[in-house]
Amino acid sequence: TSCCMLFLLVMFSTPAAATVSYEARLQSLLNDAVRDGLPGVSLVIRGLGTDFAAAAGVADVVTGEPLTVDHRIYMASLGKTFTATIALQLCNEARLDLDEPVAAWLPDRVAKRIPMSDAITLRDLLSHRSGIPDYMNDAVAWQTDFIRDPGRHWTHSDIVTYLYHKPLLFEPGSEFDYSNSNYILAGMILEQVTGQPLHALIRKRILEPLGLKHTINGEQRARNEPDAHGYVIRRGRVIDTYPWFGHYGLADSGIQSTPHDMALFAESLFSTGKLLSKRMRAEMTDVAMTGRSHSGYGLGIYVQQNPWGAGLRWYSHDGIDPGYQADLMYQPDLDLSIVLATNASMGKAERIYTKLLSDVVRLVLNVVRQYHSVPYYFQTRPDRQ
Repeated sequence: TSCCMLFLLVMFSTPAAATVSYEARLQSLLNDAVRDGLPGVSLVIRGLGTDFAAAAGVADVVTGEPLTVDHRIYMASLGKTFTATIALQLCNEARLDLDEPVAAWLPDRVAKRIPMSDAITLRDLLSHRSGIPDYMNDAVAWQTDFIRDPGRHWTHSDIVTYLYHKPLLFEPGSEFDYSNSNYILAGMILEQVTGQPLHALIRKRILEPLGLKHTINGEQRARNEPDAHGYVIRRGRVIDTYPWFGHYGLADSGIQSTPHDMALFAESLFSTGKLLSKRMRAEMTDVAMTGRSHSGYGLGIYVQQNPWGAGLRWYSHDGIDPGYQADLMYQPDLDLSIVLATNASMGKAERIYTKLLSDVVRLVLNVVRQYHSVPYYFQTRPDRQ
C-alpha cells in the first residue's frame, strides 16, 4: 500500500456519537477532524476547574502509531513567544534595552549589512515593526536552499546572510509586517549578549524553572520520547516533513512540545512572576497603534479581543510550517488555556484545523456561559504568585 493510501486508511471513521459530557463533546470534535482528513490532533484545555487532555489519530501514517497527549509536536512560530520572553528577562536585568538600536548588540559584520540597524530597536524586532523583509516568505533564495537540503542544521548566522543589504519595507517603527527575520536577529542578539546558544537559554530560563520536561528546542533531546511526524500532500503525494523540522531550533520557531507543556508555559508567563516581572509582562502585552492598521501584536504575542464573541481578551500565538500547525491561547480573566496542535498543514488540512479550533473555542465559551454566572468571566482574576 502506498504512503498516500495509508494516509487515507488511517483516518478515524467512527461517526460522532451523542455526547453526554463536555469532555465527550471535545473528544468527538477531535475524532471528527481526523475523520475529515487530519492524520492526528492533540488538545489541552486548562482552567475553570478543567484539566482536559486528549488526542486522536496517528503520529506516523506509515506505522499507524497512535498519537497520544505525550507525543511532542513541532510548534513552529509559537517559539517566538519563548524568544521574546528571554529578551524581556534580559531587559529586566538591564543587559538589554527595548529601545536601543540593535546595532549596539549585533556583531559589526551583521550590523553593517542590515539597513538602518542604527535606527531599528529591539522593540521593533519583537513587535514586527522593523521593516526588515521576511527571509522565509518574501524572497526565493532561502526557500530554494531549504528545498535543496531540508535536513540542513541552520544557525542564526546562516540565516542572517539572506537579510544583507535588503531594502526595508518601511521606516522602522512606522508599520507592522510579520517577518521571521526579526526573530532571527533577536536570537542572534540573545546569543551575542549572553554567550550561550539559544537552546541553552531556553532550557535554563524557561524549561527548567517551570519543569517542562517534554519540551525541547531543536534536537536537544534528554530522553527517548515520542515525536509526531508531520505531513503535507503535494500533487497527490504524501510528504513526511519530520526530517525537515525534527532538528529545527531557530529563534523564530524550533520549539517541539506537548500541548500540556505549552499550556503550563502560557499560565506561568501571564499569571505568575515565574518568568517575567509585572513590568515586563506589561511590555509584552502592550500593543502599539502604528501605521494604517492595528496589528494586535505585542512583543512575541498577539493581544486580541475574542473573535468568537463574549468580549474577552486573549493572549495568543499561532504557528504553521509544512506538516504542522499549532495555536496557543490564554484568557487572563478566566485563567483559561487552550492549546491545539496537529501534524498536517496546507490546503485541506489547514481548513479542517481552522474549523476545529473555532469549534473547540465556541464549545468552551458555551460551557462558560451555561455553568458560570455571566459577570464571572468579566471579573479580573488576581495574579498568582
